[in-house]
Amino acid sequence: MASALIILAESYGPSLAAFALFALLHSLGAREPCKRVLARVFSPFFVDHFWRLVYCGLSFAALYGAVTMLHWARNPEFDVWLARYPPWLWAIVTALHLFSVAVVYVAFLQSDYLEFLGLTQAWRGLAALAGRPAPPQPLFGSQRLVTSGIYAWLRHPMLAGGLWFLLTSGPSLNNIVYTLMYTVYMLIGGHYEERRLIRVFGDDYLRYRARVGGYFPRWRRPARQPTA
Repeated sequence: MASALIILAESYGPSLAAFALFALLHSLGAREPCKRVLARVFSPFFVDHFWRLVYCGLSFAALYGAVTMLHWARNPEFDVWLARYPPWLWAIVTALHLFSVAVVYVAFLQSDYLEFLGLTQAWRGLAALAGRPAPPQPLFGSQRLVTSGIYAWLRHPMLAGGLWFLLTSGPSLNNIVYTLMYTVYMLIGGHYEERRLIRVFGDDYLRYRARVGGYFPRWRRPARQPTA
């Protein structure tokens, strides 16, 4: 038992440390105190128009570069499946896996993916620098609360879809360990995101939270909700 734990620590210690560092920086980078510091160092204009794009680029590079390489590329011997599914179960798992991709895709589109990636803000910043400023618009999740579409079923559909994707991936040790890492981050990050949303939207968000599940739907037909 002790030797197995040592092997696991040696195999996954680097990726666990990298994921923990990513999770910390990813969470801090999205919070207002960090944005205020960046605004003082660079400018409020940079934070409003270009930070989101930089933030997404750095997050993608860290997660799919450093963490992925340390986790999967470093441990190819643990990519072997620990169990074989019978055909009927394999069909169900495959369908759920594809469904998780669809959930993330729909949420990505509804969230205005250009705005989510920071491209809309960067384009508006470049237009302002060129002397053609556009009137400000409320940002998704920061200045407007959306409770329709996929958000009528899940409060955090991207996080939930990511969890479902991992849960329905092949049952290798690499996938199981990564799923545990992701779940811990999802729960901690989701907790602080909930606090932020309550602070921003107040009672509107509390009423929404009482109706709609965070990571798994509450199996009843959701009432149609207007987009705030």
